[in-house]
Amino acid sequence: MKKVLLGIFVVASLVSCNKGKSVDKLENDDQKASYAFGTGLGEQIKGLGGRLVETDSINYDQLEKGIRDYLKAGKESRESYAIGQQVGQQIETVINQQQLDQMDKEIIVQGIMDVVRHKKLLITQEAGMGILDTYAKNHQQNLVKKNADESKKLVDEKKKTSGAKTTASGLVYVVEKEGTGAKPNINSIVKVKYTGKILATGKTFDSTDKNPEAKGGVEFPLNQVIPGWSEGLQLMSKGSKYKFYIPANLGYGEMGAPGGQIGPNQALEFEVELVDFKEGQPAPQGQPGAQGGQGLSEEQIKELQKQFEAQAQQGK
Repeated sequence: MKKVLLGIFVVASLVSCNKGKSVDKLENDDQKASYAFGTGLGEQIKGLGGRLVETDSINYDQLEKGIRDYLKAGKESRESYAIGQQVGQQIETVINQQQLDQMDKEIIVQGIMDVVRHKKLLITQEAGMGILDTYAKNHQQNLVKKNADESKKLVDEKKKTSGAKTTASGLVYVVEKEGTGAKPNINSIVKVKYTGKILATGKTFDSTDKNPEAKGGVEFPLNQVIPGWSEGLQLMSKGSKYKFYIPANLGYGEMGAPGGQIGPNQALEFEVELVDFKEGQPAPQGQPGAQGGQGLSEEQIKELQKQFEAQAQQGK
């Protein structure tokens, strides 16, 4: 549904809103049917807004203007604008995923338009690919070091939080509510509610609270998640609520998470409630998870990301 709605609003403008006419009374069947159609769409939009994560929002003035602009525009204008919106979205996605905030968006657009308008290029496309390749490699190396230094500093600060405890591996946790009874082991399947944030920015990248299908909790094999979770959940009894501050080496490490939501060497913050757990199967020998969650292979990380994405899609 989200993709359908975004298709409707793809020509939403970034300028101030110019509202159209409104009526106080529906005069005929056409108006009544039109209004009913609109209220049905409105309910769908409300549902979409309820599934957004904390860092997202819908500007309803801009949403309204996007609808009106689309309906007023001709076919050629709609198609051209839609292509521009799609390209802009691709640019924004790459910049956000690769943490390339220092890139000049205006010059990016100039480069695009110089090509499509057949202008003389400031650098050849062949030279540009070489420049971009070197730039990306240097940026990645710098980002790995920068994030590692920043993450260490942030986690060290969290060690000073009231009630914070630190394990031998470097995991920092705070008990918000202590449960009772047995604790899961590395081979358990845990059912949890959680919210995950990037420690450096506070940005929520995943939360069961924002997924109607996951409000009762989601299940994971404890030997197939990041080491910080494997270790932290084994400290908890059923009903416990903990806050974890997970250093990069106990999270997604230098590679970051597939999809770019979590960058290289970024520390994480999780609020976790252990709803329940049950016994599962040991991880096959030779896999990292078989030894107490000591890291994940690239294949396991990709599979875990697929699980996250599948759960997120269930609420759409």
